[in-house]
Amino acid sequence: MSILVVGDTGKDTFRRTSVIDAMRRHAAWSQPNAALLLGDNFYERGVESVDDPRFNSDFESLFDVRSFDMPFYVCLGNHDVHGDANAQVQYTQRSDRWWMPARYFRERMTVGLVAIDCFVLDTNTLLSDNEESAEQLAWFRDELAQCNADYKIVVGHHPALTGGQHEAAERIGEVLPPLFDEFEIDLYLSGHDHDLQLLQSNAGWLQVVSGAGSKLRSTTWIDETLFAEADAGFCWLLIDQDGLSLSYYSTSDRLFTHRVPKTLQRAQHTRNSITPQNTKSLVSGVAAAAR
Repeated sequence: MSILVVGDTGKDTFRRTSVIDAMRRHAAWSQPNAALLLGDNFYERGVESVDDPRFNSDFESLFDVRSFDMPFYVCLGNHDVHGDANAQVQYTQRSDRWWMPARYFRERMTVGLVAIDCFVLDTNTLLSDNEESAEQLAWFRDELAQCNADYKIVVGHHPALTGGQHEAAERIGEVLPPLFDEFEIDLYLSGHDHDLQLLQSNAGWLQVVSGAGSKLRSTTWIDETLFAEADAGFCWLLIDQDGLSLSYYSTSDRLFTHRVPKTLQRAQHTRNSITPQNTKSLVSGVAAAAR
């Protein structure tokens, strides 16, 4: 299962053009099965309606079907909810590739005998302690309790761990990590911070930050950091029966690769990270497998 991961693509900048070009070149050989859009799909105030022309300019034409003929699983960012957020849900009925059937949803992907469950959250709602937030958390807990997938991936806009300028929202840090720990989530993927980061929690789940799709901010390393780079780019997730790999790319280079073998138990997850100097053989092998 080959998945492209990028967030915060909603502003037309020279960086965005370079990132999408790099993703286009990558997709030509990695043959992605899906893509994840991590929110802030439309700066600065979302879209006005399901007929907004920005669905074409900032999605359909930007991610041209010839290069990106795959489903895009999409979550809402904080800028998206300044406009008509429900229009992004409704657009699922208009597009063959945009997939946001509700403001939060669960999707199953399979590769061979391996099942991957992807839980897409609306973290904007979770920022408040109210009935709407409680309903989403109850849904999330119930879905996790029923999940029998080999891999559990959660997608949301706001990170639960970050060394970026935004820092982790207090409420997100309170409500999500306990569920990640209890139900042994493998990955949490988010944007919001305009950088590239990989962090490892004490419980073993990994935090992916890939919010450098059109804007850029500085970032720092914290105790949980495995990788951090203030560079425009994206992330590539590859899952097979033997484990998962996370690779980070700038607009011109592969920056970092982290491999988690399936045989490792959560408590045994180690910092088996690989720097660009010694990833060539690994990534070449992955590239050959993807072809």
